[in-house]
Amino acid sequence: MERRSFLKLAGVATAASVTTTAAKAQDQGKTAFVLVHGSWHGGWCWDLVSQHLNAAGHITVAIDLPGSGLTAGIPQSFTNRPLDPAAFATEASTQAPIGIAAYADAVIAGADRAVAMGATNVVAVGHSMGGVPISFAAAKAPEKFQALHYLAALTPVGEKPAGAYIGLQAQQEKSKINSIVLADPAVIGAIRVDPRSTDPAYLANFKEALAADVDDMLLASVMHLLTPDAPAAMYGEVAAFPEAFGNIRKTFIRCLNDNTVVPETCKAIADDMNATWPGSPTKLVDLESSHAPMFSQRQKLAELLMENA
Repeated sequence: MERRSFLKLAGVATAASVTTTAAKAQDQGKTAFVLVHGSWHGGWCWDLVSQHLNAAGHITVAIDLPGSGLTAGIPQSFTNRPLDPAAFATEASTQAPIGIAAYADAVIAGADRAVAMGATNVVAVGHSMGGVPISFAAAKAPEKFQALHYLAALTPVGEKPAGAYIGLQAQQEKSKINSIVLADPAVIGAIRVDPRSTDPAYLANFKEALAADVDDMLLASVMHLLTPDAPAAMYGEVAAFPEAFGNIRKTFIRCLNDNTVVPETCKAIADDMNATWPGSPTKLVDLESSHAPMFSQRQKLAELLMENA
């Protein structure tokens, strides 16, 4: 098979397909995307999107937030099979002490890495929970970020913590995330799921909540990389936004088939952003996807990130 045809079948952008985008990137300086994962994921989840961004000439820095990816603390009760539900629901999480400051610093360090690699335009992308640390990072060091992209994300806005949006009526009625949470965050200090479950009903709920449009073979690989805990305390944190934060360009990518952070919640967050920072309107962009477009719509997602960089 001819090389270009193989790459096309594999879903990887070829040199011919990115010529215009790469030329645009050169005209505007070197753009870097600091890619910040959501709950239970790590920097690995951005690999399929990074391929398209890199092919277009952009730098990508996909970070592991503290306590995630290679630094994840795994509960002993998670490794014991068959699972003891009572132990799993009560074992304290090693992620409980991790504060939002450590998360924000990790994003800032990612921005510094991007600049060291030659970037002149740094765009932080936060998926789901990742919207919280990119906001705190940009609030702490607004000069380091030229744009923020919120992907199906929760985030603090003004004096509201990110958790305020979890309580919205549409979010409570339509989100399916509670069907896979197996412990009380107030008890263990984290939001806990079981990606190694063998219960067909639980796995069906997991797919419906997070990845309804993701290919089953790809999702099986993803499930083996997910970790069980994600810190919960940050959803109650209120950010101190300096005036300069309002001047950072912001894009909110709303996933229309999202059963985790539902479309109405995304719209409410974007509306609050515009009311809080009217001088620099947040651009609301729609994507036909579940909560996991980095797996199901990776090329389209990469195109949206580049278009709004």
